[in-house]
Amino acid sequence: MSFFTLAIEEQIERASRVARAALDHYDFPAGVTLDILNHRENTVLVITDPGGRKLGVMRVHVPGYQTVASIRSEFEWMGALADVGVRPPGVLAARDGSLVISVPIAEEPEPRLVDVLEWIEGRPPGDDEIADSFRTLGDLHGRCHNQASGWRMPPGFTRQRWDDTTLLAGTHPVVAPAWENWALSSEERALVLTCRDALRERLAWWGKGPDRYGIIHADLMPENLIIAPDGVRLIDFDDAGFGWYLYDPASALLPYYDTERYEPLLGSWLSGYRSQRPLSDADLEELDTFLLLRCFYGLGWLHLRRNSDWAALFIEIVRARTAVLGPAFLRRVSASG
Repeated sequence: MSFFTLAIEEQIERASRVARAALDHYDFPAGVTLDILNHRENTVLVITDPGGRKLGVMRVHVPGYQTVASIRSEFEWMGALADVGVRPPGVLAARDGSLVISVPIAEEPEPRLVDVLEWIEGRPPGDDEIADSFRTLGDLHGRCHNQASGWRMPPGFTRQRWDDTTLLAGTHPVVAPAWENWALSSEERALVLTCRDALRERLAWWGKGPDRYGIIHADLMPENLIIAPDGVRLIDFDDAGFGWYLYDPASALLPYYDTERYEPLLGSWLSGYRSQRPLSDADLEELDTFLLLRCFYGLGWLHLRRNSDWAALFIEIVRARTAVLGPAFLRRVSASG
């Protein structure tokens, strides 16, 4: 049985059992508690001591996505980014020095992977700070892309891909083929399939040169910024992998597409990005290609989690964005020959 077919409550219960067992591998004081912080891709729990001090954030990784090698690679990139003004959380080692541990429980056929990150005291930006948030996002995207485009990856570096080989091939480990989404009408499914073929051609034309494609955060949006007492920190690198640089702003901007906020937020993002890295107006015109690719991600991600509150909250939004972006993209690429 696929992990995603389990009821959400069972997914969380299994992850909580793993987390409790994982505590034995770390030197936390007696009496710490584990409280669910988030359950989306991974189950994320905050570790708190008896006095109320938060000691770290434990990630119980979803089965079948990351490996020990890919998580170590995530940490290697996070460490490299710290040298260019991007401030990810630190990583807390287990008692034996391991940054990633494997924890078996009876209900799971394979051990679950667990790691612990630094707790960052702070808060995400408020809605009234959204313009400043997108300027900061642009700045951080620029720094990340500059670093990635010139970085010599360590031997054995491995991360997932957010491109035509996964999202358009239906082979991503935790994202279903977009065209299989349960909520699509027959007309919507036909549109998605037509867009899939057109996206393949357009992305092949766009290419994967080092100025356009490399390691990206892939999920850098306001909720992954933490305003801490000592400045802005960036979290949640679980999706970091290989993709087009324009996929990063598309991920952050898609929720606002086709609303009155979109153009101002794009302008804020662009001012931050261009403060760190050049981006021509001609290249920026290709952004809707990656907004549409992000729709493919959204349709596939939600399909595997169609028994969750996330699906109920966002499926109509993603369908609506696809219905607008898809035909506009097809018209544009048809006109360009």
